[in-house]
Amino acid sequence: MNRKGYIRLLTETMESQKQRLFRYACYRLGNQQDAEDILQNVYLKLLESIEYRKHPENLRAYIFRSVVNACSDFMKRESNISWIDNCETLEIAEDPSNFEEEAVMVNRLVEGMPENLRDYVRLRIYAEMTFDEVADTMEVSSTTAKRRFYEGLEYLRAKLNMI
Repeated sequence: MNRKGYIRLLTETMESQKQRLFRYACYRLGNQQDAEDILQNVYLKLLESIEYRKHPENLRAYIFRSVVNACSDFMKRESNISWIDNCETLEIAEDPSNFEEEAVMVNRLVEGMPENLRDYVRLRIYAEMTFDEVADTMEVSSTTAKRRFYEGLEYLRAKLNMI
């Protein structure tokens, strides 16, 4: 694929996955502006790297993996940020007054779960991915993605029973 075709495909893929990418990044970072910045930075980095990198086979999975990594890097750099700031546009909770409280609790529980399970739960729930999509993003089999997701849920259930 030529440069122009790749740019078009990258742009179309980012646009078609924008809501899912934003939802994941906003829940992960807890801030709408930071989530938007991460998505824009990932897009720009992917555009800049066109000349130097072989085009990935599964561009959608590669984009999601890039966003997952960018969010992780951001959280390491900004470990003292308040988790929830401005995610009111997500319209997730039926009772918006409880959204922030629930989101903070869920994020704390997910952060406390074993590292090898976190992103499987986040991608499946926050980005609303299928197990096959999670598997592509994490570069594992669908069975492994499903198993790690359910292990993560069991971890969360155990923690919630202790509260």
